Amino acid sequence: MNSDKLYLNSKCEIARITTEYTIFETNNIQTNMKELFIYLFAFLSFLTTAQTDKNELSNKTYEELLAGFAKIENNFELQKKYANAYLLKAKKEKKDLRIAKGYYMMSNIHNFYDAIKYLDSVTIYAEKESNDKFPMVAYYERARKLDAKRDFKLAIENYIQAESWAKKNNDLDYIFRARLAIAIIKSEDMGEISEALELYRQCYKFYGKNKGKEVRYYNSYVSTIFAIADAHRALHQLDSSSYYNRLGYRELESTEFKNERLKGFFILNEGATQCLKGNYKSAIDSIDKALPIMIEYDEQMNQIASYYYYAKSFNGLNKVDKTVKYYEKVDSVYKKLKYITPEFVHGYHYLIKYYKNKGEKEKQLYYLNTLMSIDSVLQVNYKELTRKFKKEYDIPNLMQEKENIIEGLHQDKKSNHGIMIALGGIIMISLFLVMRQTQQKKAYKKRFEALMQTKEEGDNTKIEIETIEEIKDNDLGIVEETANNILKQLVAFEKKKQFLKPNITLNNIAQDFGTNPKYLSTIINTKKEKPFVRYINDLRIDYIVFELKSNEGMRKYTIKAIAEEAGFNNAEAFSSAFFKRTGIKPSYFIKKLIES
Repeated sequence: MNSDKLYLNSKCEIARITTEYTIFETNNIQTNMKELFIYLFAFLSFLTTAQTDKNELSNKTYEELLAGFAKIENNFELQKKYANAYLLKAKKEKKDLRIAKGYYMMSNIHNFYDAIKYLDSVTIYAEKESNDKFPMVAYYERARKLDAKRDFKLAIENYIQAESWAKKNNDLDYIFRARLAIAIIKSEDMGEISEALELYRQCYKFYGKNKGKEVRYYNSYVSTIFAIADAHRALHQLDSSSYYNRLGYRELESTEFKNERLKGFFILNEGATQCLKGNYKSAIDSIDKALPIMIEYDEQMNQIASYYYYAKSFNGLNKVDKTVKYYEKVDSVYKKLKYITPEFVHGYHYLIKYYKNKGEKEKQLYYLNTLMSIDSVLQVNYKELTRKFKKEYDIPNLMQEKENIIEGLHQDKKSNHGIMIALGGIIMISLFLVMRQTQQKKAYKKRFEALMQTKEEGDNTKIEIETIEEIKDNDLGIVEETANNILKQLVAFEKKKQFLKPNITLNNIAQDFGTNPKYLSTIINTKKEKPFVRYINDLRIDYIVFELKSNEGMRKYTIKAIAEEAGFNNAEAFSSAFFKRTGIKPSYFIKKLIES
């Protein structure tokens, strides 16, 4: 296996750009102008009628049936009717060459195994007529179908047979078609790059001499240049690879036949070549230009190639994160495409080692499983490469490593069982706290709104003396005059905001009022329905709430400064009193005031 073999879909490109030599053209009579008019008439006739009745088809000429078959290339059921009609007509008239053509038509619209049988029949009936072109085409078509089924050995045998018949016919076109196809299999599918390169050079000379004759020859010429560049890169003959990459790109730039897709191949191949040279920044620049083309033309294998050489280049620049990123992109495209070549497997080896070092066993196991599944596919599709693949990637050791990882994961699950229970408990507690906090926020919001709805009458601590019910002798055991005098002094005390003075005590106020502390305490408890400390604190908090609502400047104060403004000795006592009075914290109240 050549670990640097870049798969740039040369096979698909050459098959796409080469106009196939149809069996309809391989008659022992040269096509002339008369036949051309017959085909044109048949084609126009087909456009004016959609009748596919069996009896009507049987009345059509061979040329009409051929034209009809060619026109409806996307309608297999209808094509079967035309092909059957052609074959039945040929058998009825016992025309072996026509029978061979009928079987060829059938081979084009049936599955692989039936198509092979029909192509076998083509060779049998062609040989009866001593026609050398039909076996050539039949063997070539058989080879193409076997190639598509990845039966490379049998495909090469059939290409060789096709070339042998082509030599009998002196058909250079088919000789080099067969050689080019064999070269592609040897280079892309069997890793025999040196043998393929010699065949590519032969094709390069042939198509170079004839590139001016037909567009398909020109396209085959440019595709062969690419194949040579790719082969040199795979053999690490990097200067030669760059030479042919530049040659192919210039050729495409200089011609009227634009092929952006193939141009993108040369750019990407040069990026891979620069990567192997160690010119990582140049490689990245080339891939930056090539990747959008690969995406535009849905070249998924070449997207894999782009991501792979991105990763190798970033690895060369010691950018681990980007290396991992692009190797993982290789895997993402592979998962969609369900196909990968041996060249791009190294990325999995890198990812396995990377996640092993990080201790991420599950990702390590994921990429290890993917690598082993790829190996099983490669053993089927790349039998010639299996031994070297096993040597490079040490599959038996990877299997043992897989078992170790699985065992380690089982142990981790056991040891983590208790942790998971604990985590579950923590999650439940966290959910409870979140729910509680949510409810608390709702309650805070309601309390804030209630505070904002209170009437702002200038001084919310004002008390009208007329509203205070007079105290009778038998109410509290205090002389009526003394009790009412204390009440009047409390009104004045509140109006003058004397409660804002720090270090107020019951004894201080009683002394100022000219009464005893017991009487003052009794009056406050009875008429204010709260103990002395709570009475003072509530007055202070009500004052501060009013000031904060009406004075934007105070909102900029610290909590400590506001506490001192209210007569509290410290911020903690103020915050506690504020919460008891309003149900919210002063910081929350100020924040909501600013927001609103």
